[in-house]
Amino acid sequence: MPELVFDPLGRRHVLLAPERARRGAPSVETFPTDPEPCDFCGGQEHKTPPETYAVRDEGPPDSGGWRVRVVPNLYPATPFHEVVVHTPDHYVHFEEQDLAHRMDIIRTYRARIRAAPTRSVMAVWNRGRAAGASRSHGHGQLFGIDELPTVEREVVAFEGDACVLCDLARDDLVVAECGAFRIVAHPVPFVAGELLVIPPHSLLLDDDQIEDAAEALAVAVRATLRDLGSAVPFNLIAHVAPRGVERFHWHAHLMPRTAIWGGLELGAELPIVAADPQDTARRLRSS
Repeated sequence: MPELVFDPLGRRHVLLAPERARRGAPSVETFPTDPEPCDFCGGQEHKTPPETYAVRDEGPPDSGGWRVRVVPNLYPATPFHEVVVHTPDHYVHFEEQDLAHRMDIIRTYRARIRAAPTRSVMAVWNRGRAAGASRSHGHGQLFGIDELPTVEREVVAFEGDACVLCDLARDDLVVAECGAFRIVAHPVPFVAGELLVIPPHSLLLDDDQIEDAAEALAVAVRATLRDLGSAVPFNLIAHVAPRGVERFHWHAHLMPRTAIWGGLELGAELPIVAADPQDTARRLRSS
């Protein structure tokens, strides 16, 4: 029978109904690749707003030769809204990059989070149309606003004596370990197959975490794509401490988008999650 379960990190309820997984998930449509070159490709810098940050060996701003590039979003959804273009290559995704390039991407997100004028910032990767992506070129976004409701709920969750996130990193839910990072199946997932990427305890990414973070995020994405198929849409979301908050444990959620919400989910704000987290962990460990 479905079970109403409370998520102590997100401070919300979900209906865990693993037996509903037997119905099968809707078919996943491959996200079509945009025509090349697109506005995010190397050599097309004149088609975007002026960059706010870039990783390049030499050359002036808004020129070629960059490895990672950040520009304001043309259609901002929040007071601070930037696009982080992960690579000038139209066809390469984060998990396919070499480690040094992935580390450049991670450093870029940290730099722009620190530069944000808002109290809270959330880093988001959308891949696939069902996950909200409008472009196939590898990129992510930074949304800055003074209050992010999900993060504010997590701030409350971290007020206790014990770290609620560390308590979720149970051995039976571990998918993989990358240095000091743990990738675990969320015990109370918001969507089926949700993973938590859990670093050592800190408010924001520390210098000595960058390499492990670059590897752990890639491992989490690869495991999900092996399990659910290379075309599965997903969101990867990083939660960091809002400015002025001293009790928080930054982390990332990887959320495959294999279900379509119906009236109960929308009307009651109560997701029905057709998954058993322990089964998710076992399946991804062996994939």
